[in-house]
Amino acid sequence: MQYIKKTNKVIQEIGKNISGLAILSMMTIIVLDVVMRNIFKTSIPGSYVIIENFLMPIAIFPALGYVYMVHILPRLSEFIERRSEKYQRINKFMLLTIDVIVFGLLTYYTFLFFLDGFNNQIAVPVATNFVPLWPIYFVIPVGYLLVLQEVLLQLIHEIRHSLAKNKT
Repeated sequence: MQYIKKTNKVIQEIGKNISGLAILSMMTIIVLDVVMRNIFKTSIPGSYVIIENFLMPIAIFPALGYVYMVHILPRLSEFIERRSEKYQRINKFMLLTIDVIVFGLLTYYTFLFFLDGFNNQIAVPVATNFVPLWPIYFVIPVGYLLVLQEVLLQLIHEIRHSLAKNKT
């Protein structure tokens, strides 16, 4: 289990770094586009399409698992901390189960969306060429899969913790 947790942490860190590079690329393209537009009176062809269709999904979805792992997403902790320990445990299991179902469905349906884009060879015009968009669609289910993996690890941890607590 420790190996799985360490591997998961490495994967989440890689996702965070990929998202960071996408954000840095977006900033660089925007700055270069503004400079070129103001100094040379021309812009980077297709910069808006590149940012919108390629860099934005890469900036968001690979980091989802990391964001979930470090607990940046909002929680209901103030309300729940005032309840009994039994209520807190039941609530945590219920929320993790709902998360598993929701992110499982999101992973499944976004993977179907990727397959549809692959089968139809979805592409967008960038400058004078058509660039395939379907590879970027693969990033979306991977992002949700990383969150699902993190939720499953938390659920397994809570089940083990609860079973160990009941034995004592």
